[in-house]
Amino acid sequence: MGYTRDEQETSVVWDEFEQIAHIYVSSPVSMRKLDKLVEEFPDVYKCVWTDKDGSAKKYTVPKKFIRFGKPASEAKKAALSEIRKKRNQPVIQAV
Repeated sequence: MGYTRDEQETSVVWDEFEQIAHIYVSSPVSMRKLDKLVEEFPDVYKCVWTDKDGSAKKYTVPKKFIRFGKPASEAKKAALSEIRKKRNQPVIQAV
């Protein structure tokens, strides 16, 4: 049985002593991302528990892989916006 959209969550708890992050997931989007990481990097990402119907899982990963980022500056946002605009412009070739 799946969870309703407002029940889907991802929780991260890390153990300072063992330097491991424990990730509980009931969001299908996060689960797919983590499952791909488990498949690609089995020595780093591990799925350690799945509930009976597969609608929630627990993963472990070294704590150093959990990151918090700074918001982009206005200058960075403007530069990225320009790059996106250029990518969407058609290329005109001389004949």
